Amino acid sequence: MIYLITGGTGTLGSALTKRLISEGHEVRVYSRDEYKQSEMARHLNNPKVSYWLGDVRDLERLREACEGVDVIIHTAAMKRMDTVSHNTFTVAEVNIKGTYNVIQAGKGKKIIVVSTDKAFKPACVYGASKMIAESIALSDPTVIVWRFGNFIGSRGSVWEIFKEQKNKGEPLTITNPNATRFVISVEEVCNHILSDVEPGLHYPGNLKAMTVKEIADEVAPMHKYIITGLREGEKMHEAFNDNYSSKYERD
Repeated sequence: MIYLITGGTGTLGSALTKRLISEGHEVRVYSRDEYKQSEMARHLNNPKVSYWLGDVRDLERLREACEGVDVIIHTAAMKRMDTVSHNTFTVAEVNIKGTYNVIQAGKGKKIIVVSTDKAFKPACVYGASKMIAESIALSDPTVIVWRFGNFIGSRGSVWEIFKEQKNKGEPLTITNPNATRFVISVEEVCNHILSDVEPGLHYPGNLKAMTVKEIADEVAPMHKYIITGLREGEKMHEAFNDNYSSKYERD
């Protein structure tokens, strides 16, 4: 089978690519960053992977990339809280319009859209953009949408931030020690995305929830830390629906 992965050079896109080529599939990596693509090509050095420079905001380029593929996995998104809140128009263009373009370009193919627990009752620009993106995706009755929590160790994640602060001998910056987050490994995410499920909205069952302090202790036990307070748009507890929240799982 031939897969197209938008945002294919990201943490999840890279993991999915490695998994799929190990199973004998072909992968088209679609992303904007020429350097990341060249580095990925150098590391993988696999003829089953082709690299397509393009932006999800470019519908015609997406249509070209989708020609001949069997499955589209849409992971491309602007998601960093510090960037998203100051670039709302671009976030709407990438996360909302980009998702719409993927659905349009991939008509008749299997489409899997990757979303986030922040799309449920959103409190931030990123969550709101993903909520709308979900609505667009789910308006097509053939599309699969997966909501996930925080990817353990992904680029820009709290794990990376804590490790960097630890290595520099700096105190860890903890927003609120009792705030809880759903956590999941990238390997588990790949398992879910590549599983055989019906179209519609899905999220992992029995997902582990950790407090921010527990994450800090896992990365750097007994390390000094400071409490900075929740940032604007951050929730104390995340949730997948009204009955499945990170706080609920801990009670």
